[in-house]
Amino acid sequence: MIWAIAIRNLWQHKTKTLIIGMLVSLGIMLTFAGNAFIDSMIRNISGIFTEYYTGDILITSSETLGAGVFGAQSDDIYGPPVIPTIKEYDKVMGLVSELPGVKSVTHQLSGYALINLEAKGIDFSLFFGVDAESYFKTMTGVELVEGRLLEPGEEGMLLEYDKWKEFKEQKNLVVKIGDTLQLNNFGTGGFKIREVPVVGIFKFPRGNDRMFPMSMIDAQSMRYLLGRAGGTSEKVVVAKEATALLDADLDSLFGDDSLGSINTGTKSVNSANVFDILGDKKILPVMETKDLSWHFILIRMEEGKDPAPLIERLNREFDEADMLVRAQSWWESAMPDSLTYSGIQMLFNIAIFILAFVAIIIIMNTLVVSVMERTSEIGTMRALGAQKSFVTKMFIAETGFITLLFGTIGLALGGLIILILNQVGINTDNDALRYLGGGGILRPTIGTWPLILSFILMGIIGLFSWIYPVLIALKVSPLKAIASE
Repeated sequence: MIWAIAIRNLWQHKTKTLIIGMLVSLGIMLTFAGNAFIDSMIRNISGIFTEYYTGDILITSSETLGAGVFGAQSDDIYGPPVIPTIKEYDKVMGLVSELPGVKSVTHQLSGYALINLEAKGIDFSLFFGVDAESYFKTMTGVELVEGRLLEPGEEGMLLEYDKWKEFKEQKNLVVKIGDTLQLNNFGTGGFKIREVPVVGIFKFPRGNDRMFPMSMIDAQSMRYLLGRAGGTSEKVVVAKEATALLDADLDSLFGDDSLGSINTGTKSVNSANVFDILGDKKILPVMETKDLSWHFILIRMEEGKDPAPLIERLNREFDEADMLVRAQSWWESAMPDSLTYSGIQMLFNIAIFILAFVAIIIIMNTLVVSVMERTSEIGTMRALGAQKSFVTKMFIAETGFITLLFGTIGLALGGLIILILNQVGINTDNDALRYLGGGGILRPTIGTWPLILSFILMGIIGLFSWIYPVLIALKVSPLKAIASE
C-alpha cells in the first residue's frame, strides 16, 4: 500500500520527479563509467608491469626502503641509489619452489650504464641483468624487432627499440646486430668499462615514451658494471724466469752501459729474450665463477591465480625465519608510478562524491518544496489516523523508488558508454594519455569494483536525501491542514 501511494505521489509531481531522477542518473552514470574507465586503466597497466617488469610477485631485499624494480632509495644522499642483493638466496628459492600455483620463476638485476658512442657522445641507459635460461620463459612480453634473444651463458645485449631509435634519429647512429657497445659505470665498485655485443633489438608492444626503456644484458656483465665480486676471471701463469728476477742483484741491472745479459741464477736475460720472460703468450681460457647474487626474484602465477595470499604467506615465512627479504605485488614494485593511478582514482571519486553531496542537497530541497505543496494532503492523512511512522515510510518509499529506478537507468547508460568505448577503443597521440592508459589502445571493460561503488553511491543518496523532508512533513498537524483548506 505504501509503495502504491508513493508511486502515485511521484506520478502526480512528474516534473519534480524527473528533475530528481535526472540528477541521480547523471551521478550514477558518471560514477560507474568513470570508475570502470580508471579500473580498466589500472588493470591494463598492471598487465604491462607484470609482463615486462615485475612479474606477479617480486621478491627483494628489505634492507632499504623503496626497493622497487627500477631502483631504490639510498641512505647516502650523495651517492648513487643502491639496490641490495637478496641474502640467503638458496633458502628463499626453497620457499618459492613450495608455492602452489606458480607457473615460472626467474631472477633479475637492475642498474644503469653510460653507453660510449665515441664521436656521437655518451648516452645514459637503464638495464636489466637477466638469466637468459629462465627470464624469457617467465617474462613473455618481449617482442623482437631484429636479431634474437640472449642464449644461456652468452655475453650480450638486447637493445630496447626506443633507445635504438633515439640513437638513429638524434645522433645519426644506426646500431646493427653484431655491433659492440662500450658500457661505463661509476657505481660503488668504482669506474667500470665493459664491451658488450648487440644480439637483438626488442620492444615492449604496449609501451610508450614515458615507460622505462629498459635494455637487457647478461647477468655477469651487469654484475661487473655494478662492481660485484662475481663474474669472470682470468688465470695468468707467470714463467719461473720472471719470478727469478725478484732475487736478482739490483746493482747488476744498472751497472753496465751496454744491455748485455743479466744473470738471474737460472737463465741469462738479454735483448734477445727479454720479451719472452713471461713464458707462453697464448691467450688462456676464461674461467667462470659461480655467482648467485640477484636483486630480485620474479614469479609468474598460473592463469587466474590470485598472488595476494601467496605474498602474505611468503612474508609470514620470511619474518618467522628472520630473513631480510620481502614479497610484494606489482603495485609496490612499480612505485612511484603506481601511485599516479591511485591518485587519479582518488581525485575522481572525491569529485564524484562532491557531485553526490550536491545532488542530495538538491533532492532534499525539491522534496521539501513537495512537502510544502502537500501540506493539506499530509495533514488529512494524519487526521484520518495515519501515524508519523506511516508518513516517514511513505517518503522513504518515494526517495527509494526514485533512487532505484533512475540509478538503474544511470548504470545502464554508464555500461552502454563503456561497451561503446570497448568496441571503438581509445587511441591518442598524446603521450601523457598513452602513459595513463598503459600505452596502445585502451578498451575499457566493466569490472566488479565500479559496480559496487555505484550501488554504494545509490545507497548514500537514498539514505540521506529523505531525512530533512520527513522532519518537515512530521511537523504538519491535522489542524493546520484543516485550516489551510
